[in-house]
Amino acid sequence: RGLSAFHARHNLTLNGTWELPFFQSKTGVIGAVLKGWSVNNITTLRSGHPFTAQLGFNRSGNLNTTGFSRHERPDLKPECSVNPVLGGPDRYFDVNCFQLQTVNTRGNLPRNSLLGPGLVSIDASLVKSFTAGARRSLQVRLEVFNVPNRANFAIPSGRIAFTGVAADSSPIVAPNWGRITSTVTTSRQLQLGAKLSF
Repeated sequence: RGLSAFHARHNLTLNGTWELPFFQSKTGVIGAVLKGWSVNNITTLRSGHPFTAQLGFNRSGNLNTTGFSRHERPDLKPECSVNPVLGGPDRYFDVNCFQLQTVNTRGNLPRNSLLGPGLVSIDASLVKSFTAGARRSLQVRLEVFNVPNRANFAIPSGRIAFTGVAADSSPIVAPNWGRITSTVTTSRQLQLGAKLSF
């Protein structure tokens, strides 16, 4: 039992359009350029998706050798929370909260007990349409993606805790254990576009 991989406890999406009321009294070329602009926005705020810390080898003796690592989980130490998140990309969760379970047993860590980073996505655009006669119009757009230039981190790529057992019976720790190496959105990007309708 555990949370769905798509679980998000909080998910809020807002969108809106604001017709800018400025320069309405202007006429001529100045009025044509300055008035009639609109600002559009889409904002998404979401809590993180769950994921599971796993083992990189068959510790439990599971006979299903295809994709076994999806089901191999370590033990959680008694003094630790089931979601021991620290928050930084270099060490997103406390790797010291996990240990190898006894051979031929399943680890006690619940499935999808860890929660990944949340998402803050704000996109905006500035839009204006120019008319040229009864049937022709030109729309210009300035679009900005990830306005705050926030690093929206993905769940850790280093979800494999231990990759084996050394000769002295100590666990071999995966080198990128607990590390986030990617984001789910790009850095801030701007694009300018135009659309001619006729």
